[in-house]
Amino acid sequence: MKFSVVIVDYRSWPYTLRCIDSLYRTGYQDLEVVVVNNDQSESPEIPHPARLIRNPENLGFARACNQGVSASSGEYVVFINPDTLVGGAFFESLGEFFDENPKAGVAGPKIMEADGNLQLSARKDLSFVSGLLGRTSLLTRLFPNSSLVRQLFPAAEKLASPTTVDWVSGACMMVRRRTLEEIGPMDERFFMYFEDADLCRRAREAGWLVYYLSHVGILHHSGASSGNRPRAIWDLHKSAFLYHRKYRPHGPLGLYSLLTLVGLSSRALIKLATSLAKSGK
Repeated sequence: MKFSVVIVDYRSWPYTLRCIDSLYRTGYQDLEVVVVNNDQSESPEIPHPARLIRNPENLGFARACNQGVSASSGEYVVFINPDTLVGGAFFESLGEFFDENPKAGVAGPKIMEADGNLQLSARKDLSFVSGLLGRTSLLTRLFPNSSLVRQLFPAAEKLASPTTVDWVSGACMMVRRRTLEEIGPMDERFFMYFEDADLCRRAREAGWLVYYLSHVGILHHSGASSGNRPRAIWDLHKSAFLYHRKYRPHGPLGLYSLLTLVGLSSRALIKLATSLAKSGK
């Protein structure tokens, strides 16, 4: 088996079924699809070959992905969000790239939003500056072509060939199985978010390369499968702090960690207030 596609579903079956349909519409034969259902509701009939794993509760994205990997056998694992659609040459392009680049351990495609905008899905490793200047922050949206944004988010550059980066989005991320066997599975302490950054970092530290593939594109209905917005905001900032605690210096008496916690908490509260205000209109 060449490719194993792992999809984690949580209350997003209409998107999941469309995603699976797009995978099989490519006409590629050497693939398998594993769907991990993190919702207690009954699963609909899937009109394509797929292995379904049902969990009694939401076990989190990382843990569900690991279940999918364990249940699959492909040489390459494609983690893909339910709210995505792939094009016809998706698997052929991936297979060709990995065959030609034996040190490539992880790769991510160009991701386009449903409104036609480019998602900044390739990033530099998390830092204080990139933590403040998130890919969806006001400053990033106002100055998308600034040198700082292009430095922190390589996807903002007009790249003509595969480019090594620090981190690609888990919305669609391809990983060589041999890389996973060497570095281990996703860190299940990340319930949701930053498990992709953590996996890419561990791959780089083990000597593998992480690539952004601008010539391979997918469509992403961003946020459609994230579920409850307040919970998503909480999970995002909680995981960001966990990533800091795992890799960044804590400082004397934990001062750096305390400042990071205060900053992330403030950012989360602002985003939560904005989300609640919008939902109240």
